[in-house]
Amino acid sequence: MTNPNWKKSLRKTPDPIRQKVSKFAGDKVMAACVKRVPASALGSGTYGHFGMSIKGNVPAFPNRIMPQPGLGPSSLRNAQGEEIVRKDLPMVTKTYSVDAPNWGDWSSGSHEVSWSRDVYQHEFVAPKELEVSIELLATEPAEDPVFVFRFRVEEILDRRAADFGNALLSNLNLLQENTGAADVFAADADPTEYLKTISVYWEILPPGERSEMLAHILRKFREPSNELKAKLLDRYSFLEKLKPVAYISGTSGFQRYFGAKFADNLVVFENLEYGNAIYVMFDEWEELSKLSRLELLKDRGKAGFERIVHREGWKETLKTVIEARMVPA
Repeated sequence: MTNPNWKKSLRKTPDPIRQKVSKFAGDKVMAACVKRVPASALGSGTYGHFGMSIKGNVPAFPNRIMPQPGLGPSSLRNAQGEEIVRKDLPMVTKTYSVDAPNWGDWSSGSHEVSWSRDVYQHEFVAPKELEVSIELLATEPAEDPVFVFRFRVEEILDRRAADFGNALLSNLNLLQENTGAADVFAADADPTEYLKTISVYWEILPPGERSEMLAHILRKFREPSNELKAKLLDRYSFLEKLKPVAYISGTSGFQRYFGAKFADNLVVFENLEYGNAIYVMFDEWEELSKLSRLELLKDRGKAGFERIVHREGWKETLKTVIEARMVPA
């Protein structure tokens, strides 16, 4: 099992999540998230703490699991409870006693020594022992297959409750520690609503200074690794030579995409974190980009896009496709 390299906690409930809660029709909500997990991540043990692995090309995982206490403070509180020092309450006098030897010699007997001091009162909060359910929503075939999982904390929260804010943040952090992502859904949300969260939302960035552009794109990644930075620089430098009219920074749930726009009907994009292919989209790219990769692959026979796998020669293939599309009809 490897130590997951993702952000472990949230100091407060993110504004997008609070806004999402405010728009729900009902009051019952659950902390849950959707993640694309590549087979290689399951094989490397990234999700081993959740009992998840890969057998052949088939993911193996429990239906429900209680997070291990060693994963972080939220998991520890969930499993073992928490003792809170109540500094808001009056201090109380506590007496301590120990046995001491008479004249410093235990053979001469002993006597009790007592002393008192004022201490803060303590309150023990019992553990909730919440479980996280795991459901496979979809599979995206590829050289490194990607599995779309839903992770959900099995506690229904009522947004009218006085402690809703604290309870929601606690459950979001339980997810964040264990999956690297956190979100909220209506308690009765069906799989379709979860899958919608992995559609892509784009930000179009006009060409600018390379350092500024790279910094802007990297800000959307949580603790980007040196490998990811190097990959971004390589892809950016290559696309820069093809002279795009704009760059594209995209967000799909908790995943981050990067690409370039060459014309109103010609864009390219890819997921730098998990993608093993770059997508070239044509006339209806804004609609196509809202689809999940699973939905795209189902329609790959259509002429709306081309998928170029990152294998030897992919740059030349991409250059050829773009140049062909840029030739006036």
